[in-house]
Amino acid sequence: MSLEAIKQEGSEFWDQNPCGGLWPSYLEFMAWIQNTEPYIFNILKRIDWVGKCVVEVGCGQGTTANYLPQYGAQVYGLDMSFESIQSARFGARELGHMNRTRFLQADAERLPLPGGFFDLALSIGVLHHTVDTARGVREIHRLLKPGGTAIVMLYRSRNPKWWLTQMLRAYSRLVDRITGQPATLANRIRTRQSAGNAAGTALLELFGVPILKAFSNAESKRLFSDFSEIKISNYQPGFRRLVDILPVLRLFAKLLLWLDQRTENMWGFYQVIEARK
Repeated sequence: MSLEAIKQEGSEFWDQNPCGGLWPSYLEFMAWIQNTEPYIFNILKRIDWVGKCVVEVGCGQGTTANYLPQYGAQVYGLDMSFESIQSARFGARELGHMNRTRFLQADAERLPLPGGFFDLALSIGVLHHTVDTARGVREIHRLLKPGGTAIVMLYRSRNPKWWLTQMLRAYSRLVDRITGQPATLANRIRTRQSAGNAAGTALLELFGVPILKAFSNAESKRLFSDFSEIKISNYQPGFRRLVDILPVLRLFAKLLLWLDQRTENMWGFYQVIEARK
């Protein structure tokens, strides 16, 4: 399969499965994502956004891009999924800040924006789904002004959640070979998905997304070597998240949260790279 065909497959996947799922209202969606992924919003709250021009590469349904205008930012959100961009625009209308957001369909590896224009660039959980992650990082570097800051989340390798992910994706490929059908497990999950599902699209991504990578902290540091300052922090090993996917574990929610907190630096699945140009 050609690289362009792989990209098209990825675009179609996210059109069918917008990241985070479908919700009765955009406000409910925003509340869910902030509760599920609090670490990224805690980082964003530390920044003075007033008057800042911000680009989000891979904005999905816009839950980050639509969070920042309330703090004074002008935000450009880009995503390869047309359906996700439409949802992000709907969210901007519901929240009342269409005048502070612009959403464009674009490839993270070929961004149709001028270089040296943005104060900050965000990319949360996106570039590990791209064909050429390094090229996506270079595009972010190009867009930033001198002294501008990138905040990027990538999946991290060498931890229990990544090992389990690899095992389950291997199992999914085996099922596809047995059935002779692509994305067998993802299609089965999709038929049972309901709006406002606390699991979001985690299982659909696990079994259906065409490209899924992870990087060690050292590998990510090399990816961002063009930047002058780099800080990497690890978050959420994923034990507590199991409760959303397997409600039978709800009785153990406090224990799983404790495990997350105790092993965050060692086994955190989400690595956030904060880098200055």
